[in-house]
Formats: sequence, C-alpha cells, structure tokens
Amino acid sequence: MNNLIFLRKFDLINPTMDEKNDFMIAEINDELECGDIGNIYTNDVLFEHDLVKFIPEEVAKHHPLWVIAVGNSATVAQRLKRQRKILINPKVEFNDLNNISEFDRCYTYGFFDKNHEEDYNRFQSVYPNSAWYCTSNCIFLFTIKDIVKAIITEDE
Repeated sequence: MNNLIFLRKFDLINPTMDEKNDFMIAEINDELECGDIGNIYTNDVLFEHDLVKFIPEEVAKHHPLWVIAVGNSATVAQRLKRQRKILINPKVEFNDLNNISEFDRCYTYGFFDKNHEEDYNRFQSVYPNSAWYCTSNCIFLFTIKDIVKAIITEDE
C-alpha cells in the first residue's frame, strides 16, 4: 500500500513518567496494529525533524495515495493540498480553513476525541467527513483502524 502514516511527535516539556509511558504504549500499539495500512513514521524518526518541513517533503518524495496523521503530525498534514488525508486530533485554526478545494473537502477525514471539541467544531464547518467521539478521552489510530481501512480501500 502506498500510504504514509505520521504518528504523533513527542513534544511534552517536562513530562511525567505516566505521560511518557502512555505515549510509548500508544505508539507501540499503533505500530503493531496498523503496519499493514502503510509506512509508519514513529517518534524515533519524527523527533529529529521539523514537522512543517519534513511531512510535505516526505509526501512530495513518495507520492502516497493517503496520508494518515496523528496529533501534531495531523496539524501539519491538514495543510497539504490535493492530498487524501485522514487526521486524528489535529489542532485546527481558522486560517487552516481558507481556500479549501472541493477535492480536499471530499478527501479529508477528521477524527476527534472529547478533548478536541473546539477543533472538531472548526473542522466540521468546512469538511463533511468528520467525527467527534464525545465520550472518549483519547482516540488512537489503532482504535479506529477498521474505519481507516474502510476509507482507504473504498478508492481502490
């Protein structure tokens, strides 16, 4: 499959041991459960790069059918134009919602947990393919893997 998966870059300052463990467990689960969806970029790769430059460069280099991104990687990936995208908990600013093409409206999917309600509200005002998990404190790629697979195989 020609898909790229950008997991979350660990960016917490002075994290607790619990935050470190939660991050590592989620990343391991995403990697183990979702490796068959596409090529995964873990924190080991992302940590040494500026995501704003790195993600568009990788997309331009590999020409993936789909970009799947989580957290801060999703925030950067939502700015990619004419690219099929599945985003999990991106931070959505009003400036990110200007000049959106019909292609991007149709082929950009966003998934948000209850801690990202404001981002969901902004996102769904422009993108029809959005879902808010209002009872879930945290969603991960591996928890919505079946939905992601259904979306990316629909185009094949």
